[in-house]
Amino acid sequence: MRLLRNEVDYDYFLQSRFISGAFLQSSLWRNFLKKQKKTYWQTVVFKDDELAALCLFYQNELPFDFSYLYAPKGPVVAYNLSPEERKEALALILSSARDVSVETKKKKELFFKFEPSDQFLLQDDFTKENDVQPKETWVIDLNKNEDELLAAMHAKTRYNINLARKKGVKIRFSRQEKDFDSFYFLIKETSRRNNIISHSRQYYQLLYQVILEHQAGHLAIAELAGQVLAANLVINFSPAATYLHGGADYKQRQLMAPHLLQWESIKKAKIEGLHFYDFWGIAPEDGSKPSWQGISRFKKSFGGRSLVYPGAYNLIYNQNWYNLYDLSKRFRRCFKKLIN
Repeated sequence: MRLLRNEVDYDYFLQSRFISGAFLQSSLWRNFLKKQKKTYWQTVVFKDDELAALCLFYQNELPFDFSYLYAPKGPVVAYNLSPEERKEALALILSSARDVSVETKKKKELFFKFEPSDQFLLQDDFTKENDVQPKETWVIDLNKNEDELLAAMHAKTRYNINLARKKGVKIRFSRQEKDFDSFYFLIKETSRRNNIISHSRQYYQLLYQVILEHQAGHLAIAELAGQVLAANLVINFSPAATYLHGGADYKQRQLMAPHLLQWESIKKAKIEGLHFYDFWGIAPEDGSKPSWQGISRFKKSFGGRSLVYPGAYNLIYNQNWYNLYDLSKRFRRCFKKLIN
């Protein structure tokens, strides 16, 4: 096997099988990192002339000139490799990340955080860490017809979809910059109400710009008489459409706009030839995300199934400094709970 570091597009490799969140390793996300002025690297492993593994990772800064490397939903290793070849490909990627930490002389990387696509990639020297991207997600297979999809839903969900229609709620799909303000307002209000941390306006704006540039998604908008009731950001990365971010007007919740909005988005994904509709994260079974319980019930009411991934792990480079970092992180978490 041979290791390369480049910026070539390998989206075909990521799209060859369904991995929830594979777009986080794609050319689209690489361009998003570039717009954020993040320092990033893309490492690939070839077996003969076949791509065997891919890992896009970037640098996150910490206090006192420290930093760490992070690979969202990566590395991704080819499923048709033997167990020994998988281990070899992973070892090459980990060594490449370690080389990067040596090359970045201005920063002191404490660890490499990654989210392997498969359980078989885990090793004893990896340290389990709090998940960054959702460990568990909820997906609908779009190989069924509309009647079958509706039949798989909770009866109350079907009722709410029809109720929203009767109330006059309309759905449209937008790639216009002018609709961003409504989306951002609703997502901030929803995050505040549910005590969920959201991203900055610049983050969402840059992400929307990249999606538009790649023609890889849209805003899904529910409105009534010109008033926006709910807005979702959907990203298309074959073979799935992913409901990545969204918000709704709580004061107008009786109109059931989010139910109709999701159903029309599912139908649109099916028409566009995608095979899965990914609701993104749901609350893990271990109860670690209590604030996600309500939205998880909503997502599950549409029918479908869960997909569970290993989650986030750290490969620690400097144990002593990492222990201090971990201690400070625990202290901040406890302090936040006290003030809340």
